[in-house]
Amino acid sequence: MTGTDRPRRLRTLARELEKRYGAPVEPTHDNGPVWRLEWTDGPGMATVRALVDAADLAGAQVRLYRSHSMMAIALTAIRLAAAGRRGRLDGGSSRSGPLWLVESELRDLDSPDRPDDPLQEVLARRLLAEATAADPGGYVDDQMVASLVRDRGLGWLLAEAAQAGAELAPLTVLSARYAPHADADHAVAWRERGAPLPLQAAVAAAIGDDHLSPAAAVALLSVLPDLRAGLSRTEQRAVVAARRSGLSDEAIAAAMVDPAAALAGGR
Repeated sequence: MTGTDRPRRLRTLARELEKRYGAPVEPTHDNGPVWRLEWTDGPGMATVRALVDAADLAGAQVRLYRSHSMMAIALTAIRLAAAGRRGRLDGGSSRSGPLWLVESELRDLDSPDRPDDPLQEVLARRLLAEATAADPGGYVDDQMVASLVRDRGLGWLLAEAAQAGAELAPLTVLSARYAPHADADHAVAWRERGAPLPLQAAVAAAIGDDHLSPAAAVALLSVLPDLRAGLSRTEQRAVVAARRSGLSDEAIAAAMVDPAAALAGGR
Protein backbone atom coordinates (compact mmCIF):
# COMPACT_ATOMS: atom_id res chain seq x y z
CA MET A 1 0.00 0.00 0.00
CA THR A 2 1.52 3.34 -1.05
CA GLY A 3 0.97 6.74 0.45
CA THR A 4 -1.28 7.78 -2.42
CA ASP A 5 -4.31 6.46 -0.54
CA ARG A 6 -3.58 8.40 2.64
CA PRO A 7 -5.66 11.50 1.84
CA ARG A 8 -8.79 9.46 1.19
CA ARG A 9 -8.31 7.36 4.32
CA LEU A 10 -7.67 10.40 6.51
CA ARG A 11 -10.73 12.16 5.12
CA THR A 12 -12.84 9.05 5.71
CA LEU A 13 -11.68 8.86 9.33
CA ALA A 14 -12.38 12.57 9.80
CA ARG A 15 -15.92 12.21 8.43
CA GLU A 16 -16.56 9.24 10.72
CA LEU A 17 -15.47 11.31 13.71
CA GLU A 18 -17.69 14.18 12.62
CA LYS A 19 -20.73 11.93 12.30
CA ARG A 20 -20.12 10.32 15.68
CA TYR A 21 -19.35 13.45 17.70
CA GLY A 22 -20.90 16.29 15.73
CA ALA A 23 -17.70 18.36 15.58
CA PRO A 24 -15.86 19.21 12.34
CA VAL A 25 -12.51 17.41 12.04
CA GLU A 26 -10.00 18.76 9.54
CA PRO A 27 -7.27 16.52 8.11
CA THR A 28 -4.33 18.43 6.63
CA HIS A 29 -1.05 17.24 5.16
CA ASP A 30 2.05 18.38 6.99
CA ASN A 31 5.19 16.86 5.49
CA GLY A 32 5.94 13.48 3.95
CA PRO A 33 3.91 10.83 5.80
CA VAL A 34 2.95 13.30 8.55
CA TRP A 35 -0.67 14.45 8.73
CA ARG A 36 -2.60 16.60 11.17
CA LEU A 37 -6.09 16.10 12.54
CA GLU A 38 -7.50 19.31 13.99
CA TRP A 39 -10.82 19.87 15.73
CA THR A 40 -12.52 21.86 18.49
CA ASP A 41 -14.17 20.17 21.50
CA GLY A 42 -15.78 16.99 20.11
CA PRO A 43 -14.03 13.72 21.01
CA GLY A 44 -11.26 13.62 23.59
CA MET A 45 -7.64 13.14 22.64
CA ALA A 46 -7.57 9.57 23.96
CA THR A 47 -10.67 8.69 21.95
CA VAL A 48 -9.21 9.97 18.69
CA ARG A 49 -5.78 8.49 19.33
CA ALA A 50 -7.33 5.05 19.87
CA LEU A 51 -9.32 5.31 16.62
CA VAL A 52 -6.27 6.53 14.69
CA ASP A 53 -4.12 3.70 16.03
CA ALA A 54 -6.77 1.14 15.08
CA ALA A 55 -7.31 2.49 11.56
CA ASP A 56 -5.40 1.51 8.42
CA LEU A 57 -4.17 4.90 7.25
CA ALA A 58 -1.67 3.69 4.66
CA GLY A 59 1.31 4.48 6.84
CA ALA A 60 0.27 8.02 7.73
CA GLN A 61 1.80 9.45 10.89
CA VAL A 62 -1.02 11.41 12.49
CA ARG A 63 -0.55 14.27 14.91
CA LEU A 64 -3.55 15.46 16.89
CA TYR A 65 -4.39 19.09 17.56
CA ARG A 66 -7.48 19.84 19.61
CA SER A 67 -8.66 23.28 20.67
CA HIS A 68 -11.37 24.16 23.15
CA SER A 69 -14.29 26.55 22.96
CA MET A 70 -14.98 29.06 25.72
CA MET A 71 -18.12 27.11 26.57
CA ALA A 72 -16.06 23.96 27.14
CA ILE A 73 -13.66 25.85 29.40
CA ALA A 74 -16.50 27.44 31.38
CA LEU A 75 -18.38 24.16 31.80
CA THR A 76 -15.27 22.27 32.87
CA ALA A 77 -14.38 24.89 35.48
CA ILE A 78 -17.95 24.72 36.80
CA ARG A 79 -17.87 20.92 36.92
CA LEU A 80 -14.58 20.94 38.83
CA ALA A 81 -15.97 23.35 41.40
CA ALA A 82 -19.31 21.55 41.77
CA ALA A 83 -17.48 18.28 42.37
CA GLY A 84 -15.52 19.83 45.22
CA ARG A 85 -12.35 19.98 43.14
CA ARG A 86 -12.05 23.75 43.00
CA GLY A 87 -8.71 23.45 44.79
CA ARG A 88 -7.31 21.97 41.58
CA LEU A 89 -7.66 25.40 40.02
CA ASP A 90 -5.08 26.88 42.40
CA GLY A 91 -1.59 27.46 41.14
CA GLY A 92 0.85 30.08 40.06
CA SER A 93 2.82 29.04 36.98
CA SER A 94 1.56 28.63 33.43
CA ARG A 95 1.62 24.87 33.93
CA SER A 96 -0.22 24.91 37.24
CA GLY A 97 -2.54 27.89 36.88
CA PRO A 98 -6.32 27.61 36.63
CA LEU A 99 -6.58 27.60 32.83
CA TRP A 100 -3.91 24.93 32.38
CA LEU A 101 -5.62 22.75 34.97
CA VAL A 102 -9.01 23.18 33.30
CA GLU A 103 -7.54 22.26 29.92
CA SER A 104 -5.74 19.24 31.36
CA GLU A 105 -9.03 18.12 32.92
CA LEU A 106 -10.96 18.29 29.65
CA ARG A 107 -8.16 16.85 27.50
CA ASP A 108 -9.70 13.38 27.34
CA LEU A 109 -13.35 14.37 27.84
CA ASP A 110 -15.69 13.80 24.93
CA SER A 111 -17.91 16.77 24.01
CA PRO A 112 -16.92 18.98 26.98
CA ASP A 113 -18.93 21.86 25.49
CA ARG A 114 -22.23 20.08 26.11
CA PRO A 115 -23.86 20.95 29.45
CA ASP A 116 -25.15 18.19 31.68
CA ASP A 117 -28.42 20.05 32.27
CA PRO A 118 -30.07 23.41 31.48
CA LEU A 119 -28.89 25.00 34.73
CA GLN A 120 -25.27 24.19 33.95
CA GLU A 121 -25.65 25.95 30.63
CA VAL A 122 -27.17 29.00 32.35
CA LEU A 123 -24.24 29.16 34.77
CA ALA A 124 -21.68 28.79 31.99
CA ARG A 125 -23.24 31.60 29.97
CA ARG A 126 -23.31 33.88 33.01
CA LEU A 127 -19.69 33.03 33.73
CA LEU A 128 -18.71 33.90 30.16
CA ALA A 129 -20.66 37.15 30.37
CA GLU A 130 -18.87 38.08 33.59
CA ALA A 131 -15.49 37.27 32.07
CA THR A 132 -16.34 39.42 29.05
CA ALA A 133 -17.45 42.33 31.22
CA ALA A 134 -14.19 42.16 33.16
CA ASP A 135 -12.15 42.73 30.00
CA PRO A 136 -11.73 46.38 28.91
CA GLY A 137 -12.08 45.39 25.28
CA GLY A 138 -15.08 43.12 25.83
CA TYR A 139 -13.09 40.04 24.91
CA VAL A 140 -13.79 36.67 26.52
CA ASP A 141 -10.49 35.77 28.15
CA ASP A 142 -10.06 32.07 28.86
CA GLN A 143 -7.70 32.79 31.76
CA MET A 144 -10.35 35.04 33.30
CA VAL A 145 -13.03 32.35 32.92
CA ALA A 146 -11.01 29.81 34.89
CA SER A 147 -9.77 32.36 37.42
CA LEU A 148 -13.27 33.59 38.25
CA VAL A 149 -14.30 30.12 39.37
CA ARG A 150 -11.05 29.62 41.26
CA ASP A 151 -11.41 32.93 43.08
CA ARG A 152 -15.17 33.12 43.62
CA GLY A 153 -16.53 29.58 43.45
CA LEU A 154 -20.06 28.83 42.23
CA GLY A 155 -22.43 30.37 44.77
CA TRP A 156 -22.32 33.82 43.19
CA LEU A 157 -23.22 32.38 39.79
CA LEU A 158 -26.26 30.65 41.24
CA ALA A 159 -27.27 33.80 43.12
CA GLU A 160 -27.04 35.87 39.94
CA ALA A 161 -29.05 33.26 38.05
CA ALA A 162 -31.72 33.40 40.76
CA GLN A 163 -31.86 37.21 40.61
CA ALA A 164 -32.19 37.05 36.83
CA GLY A 165 -35.21 34.77 37.12
CA ALA A 166 -33.58 31.57 35.92
CA GLU A 167 -35.54 28.40 36.61
CA LEU A 168 -33.91 26.95 39.72
CA ALA A 169 -34.90 24.23 42.15
CA PRO A 170 -36.80 25.74 45.12
CA LEU A 171 -34.09 24.68 47.57
CA THR A 172 -31.49 26.41 45.40
CA VAL A 173 -33.58 29.60 45.42
CA LEU A 174 -33.70 29.52 49.22
CA SER A 175 -30.01 28.69 49.46
CA ALA A 176 -29.08 31.61 47.22
CA ARG A 177 -30.82 33.90 49.70
CA TYR A 178 -29.80 32.34 53.02
CA ALA A 179 -26.69 30.19 52.59
CA PRO A 180 -24.23 33.13 52.57
CA HIS A 181 -25.44 33.97 56.10
CA ALA A 182 -25.55 30.39 57.40
CA ASP A 183 -22.97 28.76 59.64
CA ALA A 184 -19.41 28.64 58.35
CA ASP A 185 -19.50 25.12 56.90
CA HIS A 186 -22.71 25.65 54.95
CA ALA A 187 -21.67 29.13 53.81
CA VAL A 188 -18.36 27.82 52.48
CA ALA A 189 -20.03 24.84 50.78
CA TRP A 190 -22.42 27.21 49.05
CA ARG A 191 -19.77 29.73 48.07
CA GLU A 192 -17.31 27.19 46.69
CA ARG A 193 -19.50 24.37 45.32
CA GLY A 194 -22.97 25.84 45.10
CA ALA A 195 -24.07 23.18 47.60
CA PRO A 196 -27.61 23.93 48.83
CA LEU A 197 -28.51 24.27 52.48
CA PRO A 198 -30.02 21.29 54.29
CA LEU A 199 -33.76 21.40 53.72
CA GLN A 200 -34.74 22.07 57.32
CA ALA A 201 -32.16 24.84 57.66
CA ALA A 202 -33.43 26.55 54.51
CA VAL A 203 -37.04 26.31 55.69
CA ALA A 204 -36.18 27.69 59.14
CA ALA A 205 -34.29 30.60 57.59
CA ALA A 206 -37.20 31.48 55.32
CA ILE A 207 -39.77 31.24 58.12
CA GLY A 208 -37.66 33.58 60.24
CA ASP A 209 -37.18 36.11 57.44
CA ASP A 210 -39.09 39.31 58.23
CA HIS A 211 -38.52 40.52 54.67
CA LEU A 212 -39.40 37.35 52.80
CA SER A 213 -39.56 38.03 49.07
CA PRO A 214 -42.37 36.63 46.93
CA ALA A 215 -39.90 34.38 45.10
CA ALA A 216 -38.55 33.02 48.38
CA ALA A 217 -42.11 32.53 49.68
CA VAL A 218 -43.01 30.47 46.61
CA ALA A 219 -39.83 28.43 47.05
CA LEU A 220 -40.62 27.89 50.73
CA LEU A 221 -44.08 26.55 49.96
CA SER A 222 -42.69 24.42 47.14
CA VAL A 223 -40.30 22.52 49.43
CA LEU A 224 -42.96 21.65 52.01
CA PRO A 225 -43.84 18.31 50.33
CA ASP A 226 -40.17 17.33 50.54
CA LEU A 227 -40.09 18.43 54.17
CA ARG A 228 -43.15 16.33 54.98
CA ALA A 229 -41.66 13.33 53.18
CA GLY A 230 -38.45 13.72 55.17
CA LEU A 231 -40.35 13.91 58.45
CA SER A 232 -42.33 10.82 57.49
CA ARG A 233 -39.12 8.88 56.89
CA THR A 234 -37.76 10.10 60.22
CA GLU A 235 -40.94 8.96 61.97
CA GLN A 236 -40.65 5.50 60.42
CA ARG A 237 -37.05 5.17 61.59
CA ALA A 238 -38.04 6.35 65.08
CA VAL A 239 -40.75 3.68 65.30
CA VAL A 240 -38.27 0.98 64.26
CA ALA A 241 -35.85 2.19 66.93
CA ALA A 242 -38.61 2.20 69.56
CA ARG A 243 -39.50 -1.40 68.72
CA ARG A 244 -35.86 -2.35 69.21
CA SER A 245 -36.12 -0.94 72.73
CA GLY A 246 -38.88 -3.42 73.53
CA LEU A 247 -41.88 -1.09 73.38
CA SER A 248 -45.07 -2.63 72.08
CA ASP A 249 -46.95 -1.13 69.18
CA GLU A 250 -49.64 -0.01 71.64
CA ALA A 251 -47.07 1.80 73.76
CA ILE A 252 -45.55 3.41 70.69
CA ALA A 253 -48.96 4.62 69.49
CA ALA A 254 -49.77 5.98 72.93
CA ALA A 255 -46.46 7.83 73.11
CA MET A 256 -47.11 9.47 69.76
CA VAL A 257 -50.57 10.63 70.91
CA ASP A 258 -49.72 11.70 74.50
CA PRO A 259 -45.96 11.77 75.10
CA ALA A 260 -46.27 13.12 78.67
CA ALA A 261 -48.57 10.30 79.76
CA ALA A 262 -46.39 7.72 78.07
CA LEU A 263 -43.30 9.03 79.85
CA ALA A 264 -45.09 9.01 83.19
CA GLY A 265 -46.22 5.44 82.65
CA GLY A 266 -42.74 4.35 81.68
CA ARG A 267 -41.09 5.56 84.88
